[in-house]
Amino acid sequence: MKYRPSWNWQATAYTAGLIAIALFTFHAISSLVFSALGLAPSSPQWGLTLTLGGFLAIAGAAVGIQSLQGLPRRLTGMVSGAASLAILGFYSFGQLSEQDTVWAIAGAVVGLFVGGSCGFWTAGKQRVGGSAIALISSLCAYGAAFGVGSWTLAAINTQRWMLAAGLGVLTALYLWCTQRGLLQAYHQWQHELSNRP
Repeated sequence: MKYRPSWNWQATAYTAGLIAIALFTFHAISSLVFSALGLAPSSPQWGLTLTLGGFLAIAGAAVGIQSLQGLPRRLTGMVSGAASLAILGFYSFGQLSEQDTVWAIAGAVVGLFVGGSCGFWTAGKQRVGGSAIALISSLCAYGAAFGVGSWTLAAINTQRWMLAAGLGVLTALYLWCTQRGLLQAYHQWQHELSNRP
């Protein structure tokens, strides 16, 4: 009879890896969102802020759409992976180069291609990278919800009620995308653990 240990080191390493990815992603997105909230349209960094906001919005929406039935999962997985890893590439290369814009943009391009490839490859299949991409994209959706929610509060403070209502609905949609993406990441994580020996 073959001895089986009471705990599975592969499952533990896989879970620890997902936790590390979640912590790094949360730190990167919160750093980028908080630095973007303090910028004005006249700032020289405003163009990058809009680009990062677009990547957050696309990654967050794609992970929510990916959870719906009847849509091409490879396409939404590719878009979700590309946008979310572009953000992480932008942050990582920017930090490593002491916030050099050229290197940060190069990191976004690298992340775009790597994330798009991984998202396309893992979409619709229960593979290890699928839960990581769903987790990263979910945190992007949460970052988008936080940013749009901040604008909602600013619109309420200035008594622009129609704008506040529209932004409030958008915030709720991104929170829904966050919930759907986290649920998808959890199910893929469970499936991966159940298939381990």
